[in-house]
Amino acid sequence: MKYPQAILFLLFCSFALLSCKKKTEKPILPPITTTGENTFGCYIDGEPYAIFDGTPNPWYHTWTKIDDLFANGTLEVFVQKENPRWRFNIMTFNPNHLIGTFISSGEYPYISECQINLDGGTMPSNENLYYTSNLQKIKVVYSIAISGMQYSGTFSGEMINSEGKIIKITEGRFDIKKN
Repeated sequence: MKYPQAILFLLFCSFALLSCKKKTEKPILPPITTTGENTFGCYIDGEPYAIFDGTPNPWYHTWTKIDDLFANGTLEVFVQKENPRWRFNIMTFNPNHLIGTFISSGEYPYISECQINLDGGTMPSNENLYYTSNLQKIKVVYSIAISGMQYSGTFSGEMINSEGKIIKITEGRFDIKKN
């Protein structure tokens, strides 16, 4: 009698293990999309920074936004996140809203910034504010560029703070649509 019970027990355990579903973890970065998902993500020195459900409404603490700034052709992608608090601002010269590769460097107003306040503070400091320079640049590849409506693309590069510390940005992606 013990032998059939053991077989039944092993069968039950096998079915129980096979029917267990692995928990699906949220991806570290949002996927690269071109459908106006209001997402943003990148690695900064290997650490993920991401917004999965952004909104163009800046009254929320976490949001994504695009602007066609100035008459000189500046295109800005701006994101902000809470808990932990950080913001990322990419500015490029793209007067005709073209797809393709553009550089954000140290030439105003085509300078990009990243402020990381992991302690919850809001003020920029020499340590937590990074920016592009003539040597540290961000390469932006726009795959969608619809003036005043939607911008999608990828980015990577480096930024530096006023103390000379350089951060490396990799696998950047954004897909931001105005509502």
